Amino acid sequence: MVKEYDKDDPFEMKAMEIPGGNIIQQAQVMAEEYRDMGMPQDELIKIFADPFYGGLHMVYTQLGVDAVESIVDQAYGNIRVINGQES
Repeated sequence: MVKEYDKDDPFEMKAMEIPGGNIIQQAQVMAEEYRDMGMPQDELIKIFADPFYGGLHMVYTQLGVDAVESIVDQAYGNIRVINGQES
């Protein structure tokens, strides 16, 4: 199924560069978002390596696989359980 682009679609993903942004901090936030959506840790590392995922792949090419693995490890290591719920 191919969906026509609709500039007013609130669910359409849009990549934007943040001038002066911290790429490590951005990668941490992205890793936490995928973690919170239920992405397994090993799959997330594969997604960073996939050119289809532009923002994640940019991190992978600029920082390298070791940095990506460290960021993902940190994101998955920061899960706390409170009253039986992950937070």
